[in-house]
Amino acid sequence: MKFIARMLPLLLIFPGLVLAASDVGKVRQKVGSAARLKVNKEQWDSLKVGSKIYQSDFIRTGKEAILGIQFTDGSSISIGEFAEVEMSNLFESDGKGAFRTRLNILKGFVDFDVKKLIKESTFQFKTGTATASIRGTSGFVGGEDGAFYASLATGKFDIQQKDNGPVMPVVAGETMFGTDSLVTLKLASSGKAGFARKIVKIMKDTKGDVNKMVQAVKNADAEFQKVVAQNNITLKTASPVAVCNEGLTIEGTYTTTDPKASLVVSLGDSYTSENLVRMPDGKSHSFSVKIPVSDANRLWNETSATVSFKSVEVSDSKSVELNVNKTCASVNQQAPQVKFLSYDSIACKMQASVENMQDDAGILALLVDGSSVTEEAITKNVLKQFKLNSGVHSYGISVKDQAGNEGSFEKKLGCFPVKRFNIDVYGKEKEVLPVPVPPPGVVDKIVRTLQFKIKSPENDPLFLYKVTIKRNGKIILQETLGQIQSLDYQVPLELTRGGQNKFDIEVIHRSGFVAKAKKIFEVQ
Repeated sequence: MKFIARMLPLLLIFPGLVLAASDVGKVRQKVGSAARLKVNKEQWDSLKVGSKIYQSDFIRTGKEAILGIQFTDGSSISIGEFAEVEMSNLFESDGKGAFRTRLNILKGFVDFDVKKLIKESTFQFKTGTATASIRGTSGFVGGEDGAFYASLATGKFDIQQKDNGPVMPVVAGETMFGTDSLVTLKLASSGKAGFARKIVKIMKDTKGDVNKMVQAVKNADAEFQKVVAQNNITLKTASPVAVCNEGLTIEGTYTTTDPKASLVVSLGDSYTSENLVRMPDGKSHSFSVKIPVSDANRLWNETSATVSFKSVEVSDSKSVELNVNKTCASVNQQAPQVKFLSYDSIACKMQASVENMQDDAGILALLVDGSSVTEEAITKNVLKQFKLNSGVHSYGISVKDQAGNEGSFEKKLGCFPVKRFNIDVYGKEKEVLPVPVPPPGVVDKIVRTLQFKIKSPENDPLFLYKVTIKRNGKIILQETLGQIQSLDYQVPLELTRGGQNKFDIEVIHRSGFVAKAKKIFEVQ
């Protein structure tokens, strides 16, 4: 209830914080129970590996819990058991290229590994007693009920007990602790997460007695080093490691006396090995894990492998940077997927998509009638639009990635832009024919020829869809598409006497444009 009570004033004073929430990290490890409360929610949600972490989240953990979070800049924290932490500011930009990060530790401790910050950026851990400012370092910090403790394995940070108080430096190998006054000791166990749990217990048991604290911390350091000597891991695989057709192999040694100890190798949240601890007899034993790395199992875009060791007292993790060679066939297994989406024959445009290219690179080629027209490099999934040539042509899109995988399609498409044209009919629009009536016994047959030329802009019958000729409203000739072989027509006609012979000509272009003309023969 105390944790929620501390949160409510923030909601009342800064209700707009929910609008600024952004995804800045993911849960990479979870042991035991861990839950998150968002500022615009009333219910706690359980966290799991892969859960996104947002600005202003409140996080709490249970007994013997560990919650590992990886931030977008490569930094990581591990929240210990019975902890309550507010993600107050996570990589907030100052508009000038620097970022501000602050975590409020309301209870418990946080183990951290922070990457080197760019100039003017800040990364702080604030407890109820003091604030620790760091610039690229690893260790742990925490406190509650007036107590404060901070311990460094590497790097340096500055401790300020009050907002206007003096700044006290802590360097690698040192541990600072206390209540009203802070003491700094050089300890072999400084910065180790397992040692943090011992510090927490000491701070509670000594109840602010500085002399008792100092002696108890020194004793705990000596005891912890004995445990570390019997519970540890060593990596033989050098970093960075090249990953190609043979996959990824991680090798090392472990020593443990804890029958419940665990040792796993993981790649992001996509792969975790089985427990590699076989003999918890206090002797050194080797381990080896071979992992097939490919885009098919979502591992090829991982940049590091993590070896995590946990015993009852000691927790340790080591990273191996990966250099994944995406030109290798067994690594890069998914062929680009090239899809024809749509085309517009009037606007003369075609749309196509390329998939399976995220985190890959390749060459996209456009082919027209079998010949390559353009090539371009692509490094992600894309949606592309291509201009079509006038007329009917065969279009092909092909993409070949770094490993030689290829995807393609081929389509025959027409491009028929709208252009106005007309029909030239030979002679006058209306012709009056003074044809004498034939003598008795002779057939009254009047024959003429309807001549016209279709003046399409392309001067090619391929662009025509339909040609229709009607006599007094009745179709006497109709040709479509491939039947249209010429733009010049000479149509023999048999006329009737005693009235008009009206011929309507209609030509429909493939673009949809319609041209019309007419011819009238009147026989007297």
